[in-house]
Amino acid sequence: KPVWRHLVAVKNQGKTVHFHALPLKRQVVLRRWLAALKRENPPVSREARVCSEHFVEEDYVEERFFESGNLVVRRSNKLKSEAAPSVFDFSSYEVGCTDRPTQSDSACRLHITISP
Repeated sequence: KPVWRHLVAVKNQGKTVHFHALPLKRQVVLRRWLAALKRENPPVSREARVCSEHFVEEDYVEERFFESGNLVVRRSNKLKSEAAPSVFDFSSYEVGCTDRPTQSDSACRLHITISP
């Protein structure tokens, strides 16, 4: 059963990016999210969001429905209950600094929006 929904969607370089709330009520999954984010002092709040660019296709629930007599299967914007962000590029982070976005990722503020 999907637990999280996206809050907003924005266009980023021709792609729609959805923002997912942290799973605050599921402590085991929340710890996996926070470990994946690699932030020293992550703000853990209802307003904290992680964008869809940090999840893989398998993290999303598939929608199945019939359209014009044909079965249509497509990815929804709902995350599976066990999903955690896993797509990051930390290669240009400074040693010991885990709270700053990479210099090469100018759109990072769209990717991890976890300010309170």
